[in-house]
Amino acid sequence: MAVVKPLLVLSNVIVDEIVLPDGGTRTALGGAGTYAAIGAASWWPLVSIVAGVGRDLRQFTVEDLPFLRPESMGLLLRDEYTIRTRIEYLADGERREMPLLGLEHFERMQITPDDVPDTLLPAAGTYCFRDLSPPFWQALIRRVMQLGVTLWELQGSAATAKSWPELQRLLPHIDIFSLNLPEARRLFGAREIHQIVSDLLIAGADVIVLRMGAQGAVLADRRTRLRLQPPPAPIIDVTGAGNSFCGAFLAAWCATHDLEQAGRAAAAAAACCMADFGPPRSLNTAVLAGFAAATQIEQIGVVT
Repeated sequence: MAVVKPLLVLSNVIVDEIVLPDGGTRTALGGAGTYAAIGAASWWPLVSIVAGVGRDLRQFTVEDLPFLRPESMGLLLRDEYTIRTRIEYLADGERREMPLLGLEHFERMQITPDDVPDTLLPAAGTYCFRDLSPPFWQALIRRVMQLGVTLWELQGSAATAKSWPELQRLLPHIDIFSLNLPEARRLFGAREIHQIVSDLLIAGADVIVLRMGAQGAVLADRRTRLRLQPPPAPIIDVTGAGNSFCGAFLAAWCATHDLEQAGRAAAAAAACCMADFGPPRSLNTAVLAGFAAATQIEQIGVVT
């Protein structure tokens, strides 16, 4: 039997203290790392989160992430407390977020690819949600051959016109680059969507995932461009949907190297993520398959 390589998620795990519109409260895991791992685990059998955490995380892992295998985790103990955020959902559909432990604590939790345990390498693929932090990218470039297929979901603070030269330097080192439409607008202004995708491909990434919320996504590699329309699904909370989309896209791409199949898997994971407040507590393969099948994919361009 072939050994399955892990799919790595390099990003923060956050304890969310959730206040619901009716005044009810609950505590659940959140953060880009959690949501990306949930998306990846929808389509890949072995997912490992590498993140700085606190001792308090022990009470959440089994309950909140039952579909991940704790023995495969790369969780690194850095403090008594994991990053914490209070999320208050308002009756008008908006939300307020407030970090609870301060910037110094947040910085103490950050990791680089140098922190990935050797036992998790080589990986099938690696997801990262990151800005332009030099220590992170220096470590990634050093270890990129061990990280498998790499997907970079851009952290919003890095989406500025001034960041473009550095992005151009980094994009050749990763395989898949994902950003949302507001971030693309901050990078490129009012430039037409297909030109944005072309510029990103020219800069060096092999696959581009441009997420556009309710409008779906544009998926592109060097030969094909697809327009994705998400499946009909109830939307309760969009928190983490983009992270889940990216984690699932990477997992399905590692399994198939097929742009359409990866897009369907990503849309399905995001739909499941948005069905309730906080992350889903289980993965229903039949529901995921139904959402994947209901996702509309249209070819909008072919490079010959």
